[in-house]
Formats: sequence, C-alpha cells, structure tokens
Amino acid sequence: MNRLFTLLTCIVIGIATLSAANVTVIMNTTSRTMTLVDKATGNAVETGEAGTNYTYTFEANSGKYLLTAYASDGTTINGTMEIDVTNEATQEFKVLTCTAYASNKNADGAAWTLGEDFTIDVKVNTKEGVTVTQTPGKSTTANRATFLALNGNSCIVTFIPNEEHAKEGYMPLYKGATLTYGASLYGAISMGLDYRVTMPKGAGMSLGMKFVHFTPFTEVKPVSVTTEGDVTTYTYRLADAMMYFYRTWKPGQLTRAGYMNVSTDSLKCPKIDFTTEDYTAFAPSTINHDVTANKGYETGDIFVNINAAGYLPLQIGESYMAHAMRTWSLTDSSAGNNFVEPDFHYTVINLDGTPSTGVIEIDNANTCDNPWSRIKAVGKGTVIVLVTYDAIGAARYSAANGVTTRSEYMGGEYWGAIWPENTAAYVVSVGETASTAVPNMLINETYNTGALKVAGKYIDSEHDVLYFLDSEDGAKYTFTPSGVASIELAYPTIGERMATYKGFGTKGVTDNSDGSYTLLLKEGRNIVRLVDAAGNATYQVITAKSCSRTITNVTRPEATDFQPGDQVTIQYSGLHHPSNKLAGIYNMSAYVTYKGVPNGTSLILGSGQYTFGSAPKAQAVTITIPADTDVNTTSEFVLDEGVIQVNGYGDPIGNHRYISYTNGRSANFTAVAHKTYFGYIPNVVIPITAATTGIDSVEATAAREVTGYYNINGVRLTEPQTGVNIVTYSDGSTRKLIVR
Repeated sequence: MNRLFTLLTCIVIGIATLSAANVTVIMNTTSRTMTLVDKATGNAVETGEAGTNYTYTFEANSGKYLLTAYASDGTTINGTMEIDVTNEATQEFKVLTCTAYASNKNADGAAWTLGEDFTIDVKVNTKEGVTVTQTPGKSTTANRATFLALNGNSCIVTFIPNEEHAKEGYMPLYKGATLTYGASLYGAISMGLDYRVTMPKGAGMSLGMKFVHFTPFTEVKPVSVTTEGDVTTYTYRLADAMMYFYRTWKPGQLTRAGYMNVSTDSLKCPKIDFTTEDYTAFAPSTINHDVTANKGYETGDIFVNINAAGYLPLQIGESYMAHAMRTWSLTDSSAGNNFVEPDFHYTVINLDGTPSTGVIEIDNANTCDNPWSRIKAVGKGTVIVLVTYDAIGAARYSAANGVTTRSEYMGGEYWGAIWPENTAAYVVSVGETASTAVPNMLINETYNTGALKVAGKYIDSEHDVLYFLDSEDGAKYTFTPSGVASIELAYPTIGERMATYKGFGTKGVTDNSDGSYTLLLKEGRNIVRLVDAAGNATYQVITAKSCSRTITNVTRPEATDFQPGDQVTIQYSGLHHPSNKLAGIYNMSAYVTYKGVPNGTSLILGSGQYTFGSAPKAQAVTITIPADTDVNTTSEFVLDEGVIQVNGYGDPIGNHRYISYTNGRSANFTAVAHKTYFGYIPNVVIPITAATTGIDSVEATAAREVTGYYNINGVRLTEPQTGVNIVTYSDGSTRKLIVR
C-alpha cells in the first residue's frame, strides 16, 4: 500500500509539474519585490528572488493568485492584486504601481490628509472590461495611495471629499487612465458650480460623465427643472474643470448630443441655450445616402453584439443585454474618441414578417441615452429582431473670453439615419430544441489561417460581406452543410427607412445534388434557415452588397483592348470598410486584395483607414498584364479570390460583441497588429489581344513632312513611344499617332 501510495503521489506530482506554466512577473522601481499566494489553497508560491529589472521567473499551475507588492523599504505594502494564470505554457505579467493623491491644501498651507480630508476609491479593469480584484496600498510619501495594475489595464480613481468639505461645496474628482506605465493620478478636489441649460418647453435633457467606452454615462441628476412660459431650465451642480456629456431631445424631432467642459471661471464656461431650430434643423428620419457626406465618414451602418451567425437561442426566463453601435462611430476627433450614439430602435417580427408579441420583450426598445437594451425571453417561438437608428446632431461646446463656441464633430454636425439596406437583423429563438444541422459556411479559410478573427474560417454575419456587381442579380455562395434536411432563404425587403422580411422560401436556394448548396444573395442581410430531419432549425445571417466597377487601360488610355505589358486599373465604388474604427476595439486600414496580394500593407493608411468607403483611391487596385503572356495559349487575364483585407491594431475581429455592460472598454494601448481577409469581391476577367505596332488609320492619309513628336503631356520626343503621341506636320497641323 505504501509503495502504491508513493507511486500515485509521484504520478500526481508529475502531472502537476507537466501542467505548470512558466511564469514571469516583472515588478518596477516603486514596487521592487512581491509575494504570491495561491487563492485556492492559501499556500505561498515559491517564486525565488527577483533578478535583473525586478523580474521573477517560476512555475505555477493554472489558477488565481494574490500578488502583494512591497515598496523599496521591503515592508510598506503598495497594494495587492489578483492575477490569473492560465493553461498557456509561457505567461508574463508586467506589474505597474500607480500613485493617487489630492493636491488640495488648507488655509495654513498644509496638505489635505488622506483618510481624513478625503478618501480614494480605485477601480481597475482589463482592456476587455473585466474588473481586476485589487486593494490599494500606502505610498512611502505621506497622503498618497498606491495601487497595482497590469500593463494595458485601465483605471478610474475617485477622490472623495469628507462630509465637512462637501458641505463647503467641494465635489468628487474623477481621474481615469489607460496604463502602460506607473502613472500618477492627482488633482485638486474642486468646488462645484451651478450650471444651467435652457431649452424649449417639451424638450428633455440628460447629463453625465463618461469614463470608459460603450457604457451608459454616469448620470448627473439635475438639482431642479423649471418651466416658465415656453422655456425649460435644467440646473445642475457640476465640478470645476470636468468634462460632461449632454443629450437633449424633443419627441418626433432631432436628438442632439456631445460634450462640454465646465469651469468656475465664467469666462471659460460655455453657456448653452437650445432653441427650437436646434431640434428642427435636421429631421430624425433624414438619410445621408451618400458616402461623400460628412467629409467621407458617412457610412450609415450598424454593428450588434449577438454572434457571428446572427442567431441567439434562449430559454424561457432568460435575458440578454443587447448592444447596438453605429459605424462609423460619431467621434469628436480621430484620437479623442469622445463619441456619441444615435437613438436606436428595435422592431420584432415573426418569421413571416408580421408583428410579433409573446416571444420576447425588449426593455429600452427605443433608446435615448443608453445604447443597451435587455431582451427577455417570455414565450416559446422564433422571431426576427430588426435594429435601426435615427439621425442625430453632434457638437461640443467650449468658451474663451466669455464667448461660447459650438464645434461640429469630426466630419460634421448632422448625421443621417441608417441606410435601409443596412438594417441590422438577427434571429432569436425561445424554448426551441437545438438543431443538429451544421452550416459549415466557410470563407477565406486558406488566407485566414491563424488570423485574429473570432469566427475563424466561418462566415461572420457583419464583417464578411459578399459583393456582387450592380449588373448582376446577386452574390452566389456555395457551401456544404451537414445534418440538413432542407434549406430556406429569407430575403430582406428594403423600404424607405428600414428593411424587413416576408417569410422564408426556397427561391435563391439551389441543391447541387452533391451535398452542397448554392445561395443567390440579395442586397442587405439575408437569413438562411437550415432544418434538420427532426424539423429543428438553426440560422445564419449573411450580408450581401452591390458595387460598381470600371476597368481602365493605364498604358494606353484610349485603347479599347488590353495587351501584354499593359498596366490596368480596376476601380470599385460601393465597397465598405469591414471593420471600421470602434474606440478601443478596431483601428484598421482596408485594401482591395486579389490572390492574397494586397494593394498596400500599411497598418495606418489615410483614406483606407477611416474613409475607405468614400475614397476612390482606396477602392482601386492596379496590376500589369505580364509582358511575356502568350496570347495564343492565354486569352484572358483573371483576378480571382478577391477580398477586402484589413491591417491594423486592435482586438480579434468580432470582439465588438464581447463588451461588458458595466465596465465597457478603455483605450487599448497594448493592441497588437494583425491582418485578416473578409468577404468576397467579384472576379475580374480581362480579354487579352496580341500587341501590334503601327500608325492609326487616320495617319495613313497624311503625306506631309513630320516635324515633331510629343507625348500627351506635351513633352517633345525624338521618336514615337508606345501609347498616344501627338504628331506635328510642316503645315502646322497635328494628328494623333497611336503606337501599339
């Protein structure tokens, strides 16, 4: 028994050793040493002594550990934090020590005392919005707190005056940062000021603070709301030198949103008085159906947070926090990211397109100052959810020398409602039996091997757009599902303001009799219904869009044919960025790509980064037909495997669906660069003819002495060159000479 026990013990120890990760913890000059405790067992971890640059290297099994950091004196605790060791073989944790303090002083010049005059509350989040368990510590400098974070975490620090100071008029101070170094967060806890905003009677107003992206604002309640005659006044108590976001609306009229910085200095504090014209300047139903609108940033599109399939199965009693995001985000600047969202609207219909009740209920189905809505599953059935948004006015207010300035957001002030064909659509089933049908809808699987795409080799309902030429009936897509008894397709019916559906059918579905099916997809979000032998269904949303294309011979602009050696430009319009900028998530450049060869590789690319949808240069690709092409064996030059490639920084594509309602997202300064291929662009087939050299037939009639040759730009030539030349004769006349 003893030998068996020993053997089993050795096996268990061996397994534990094999599963242990190689862990590196890098401390810093403020917190040079640390201890680590396994939270599950309470046992200390043998980490050894810190090496060069305060680095520890050791082995640890997966699990949660409590790290305690010590100041250079070896005894002062600078804080604790939880770290999570995963199953990855090698892991590194770069620990940052941050300092927080209030710079206030009493009348006698003495600094405010931490714990007496003020307290500090610290919240640390990962870049994905997960709260980090941590406890602040004590700085070796008096009246300062320290706290720990990992590289790339974000923090919000609240400096809270004591009750006596609060009665004197002091208000909490908020400081936030995305951390890539040991930051110092400090400032004076400031006095408050009474701030008034006026608007027409019947208008509403909300005011709040924004610390992270994609969460509801931290609302500031008005001290009073009064109406005299036709004017309503909202009065707030606000903190000096703080940024506040506003949102104001009037039923049936334009919602306005943005921000302002307030100040106790009246010369620097903007004065806002909304007028009737502010709410009627732009109708909420107005659509800017033009990619050049708002300086090329108008895209009229939307992302939602369901999943790559666009299918959400729930059970009765379950809830889901649905999130909608306008794309392009309405931001004040390319770096500021002080963006606002329009009013979103949710419409629920049955699979046949009729209005639905009794399956799901949506709280906040007509959003105002919160882009999140709760879907509650209340009855058995399957429905389609449609999401749209209204037009909005976006501006920021500032003041200098007593003069208030209203500045438009990046691109413009008035932004249109969603383009109808871009209406978001997803399927929600409640209490239904899971289907055994598997779509197996592959796309760009060869190119995306190892790519940071959440859907991997499968179609993403929003990012993978299948394009077709506007001269064609639609986009064709072939796939081989498994466990399928039947397949149906629901086409979007695109109206003036939104798209809807009128049921499923077999139109557009071709059974190829070899296990594969071919779909003919129309403009908008197509919904595919796959049914197994038991009659249970699963769903996949696929987006298709039309585009236009011209093909130009660059070498011989007036030629109607294409020959070996010709340079050719394929110019598209109607393409859109598959992952346009979302603060803290995506910051990517886009390119037209054929056969895996991109029309550029830059991570940050002017027009291809933020205005891909409106910049012709970004939607063009130029190639050269090989000069050694044998037209006797090769009569066509073909570009296939066309996609839109994105290069840039950010999360894996598809991560916009994984945002915490409570913690949101912060700026991502540790984002990695990556590349992914999306969707499908039509093939290009260019007929090739044999190259010939000769004079255009018009020249054959001219028997005059040639006195000069010029190219089309007026440069004198010693002899004609390939392409279009200008010939000058002795009588002063000119003719075109085309050399092929």
